[in-house]
Amino acid sequence: MNVAEITSAPSPFGLGNIQVCRRGCKANILLVALSRHATRNAFNDDLYNDLINVLQLAASDDSLSAIVLTGSGEYFSSGADLKNGQFEPRSNGRNTLTEEPSGRFMAELLRFPKVIVAAVQGPAVGIGVTLLMHCDLVWCSSKATFWVPFTRLALVPELCSSVTFIESMGLSKANELLLLGRKIDAQTAVNWNICSRMIVDDDQSGDPFARRSLANMMADELDKKLFSLPLGDKTSEYFCELIRGQRRRRMEQVCRLELEKLDERFDSGQVQEAASQLKIGSSRRTPRSRL
Repeated sequence: MNVAEITSAPSPFGLGNIQVCRRGCKANILLVALSRHATRNAFNDDLYNDLINVLQLAASDDSLSAIVLTGSGEYFSSGADLKNGQFEPRSNGRNTLTEEPSGRFMAELLRFPKVIVAAVQGPAVGIGVTLLMHCDLVWCSSKATFWVPFTRLALVPELCSSVTFIESMGLSKANELLLLGRKIDAQTAVNWNICSRMIVDDDQSGDPFARRSLANMMADELDKKLFSLPLGDKTSEYFCELIRGQRRRRMEQVCRLELEKLDERFDSGQVQEAASQLKIGSSRRTPRSRL
């Protein structure tokens, strides 16, 4: 799909793991909904690849000024697809995670030059939480929850969460989430600076394109408060570069280090052992995309 084919009517994009449509008076806001209903919008390689492609498309096209990312159905995202893509520790002959779709998606998100916001309409798990720390605005529904169960799976913090959580909420609260695996509700997420607003009167039908969906409410706000201004689209790019651009190189370094440490845990068999004890996925193999 090319930009000219994206209209105000929702349509599948790429491999069909996301749906997209245009919003705003200038049709310059791209609403992107994760749409793997059977897995509660879990991330697998195909979803990562669809998101990589849509980020690249939006970055390179002058008719698009912002992305609103949301989920369809009950969940924003249930995190990594733990039963997708089998993996066994190998000492050589494989790609590192930086070269896998998960790592390439992270790199693409960190370098995205335009406004990107998230409408968390339901539970967010794992990478569904950590990616929020790289969004310019995050709103959540009152029924949203936030959980990063990395320790129970013998993983490591990912997508820079070893740094972004501490910067946003302080060391102790960050470790409530990262070390202790605490699940928090929407109001706590606002109090701990994961989200800027909790919305209580949004449409909770699970349709991301409904008139009063959280995603549409965010798109309307961007349209009225930013893109209706003279040169608002160009101005927003300057702000994104100044606000996010200055820390991009540091975040890229942190992200690579976290992925290297995760590679070590995969190769040692520790992730496989934890998954086996928890009876997640295959008892003999562990899913490759664990982020």
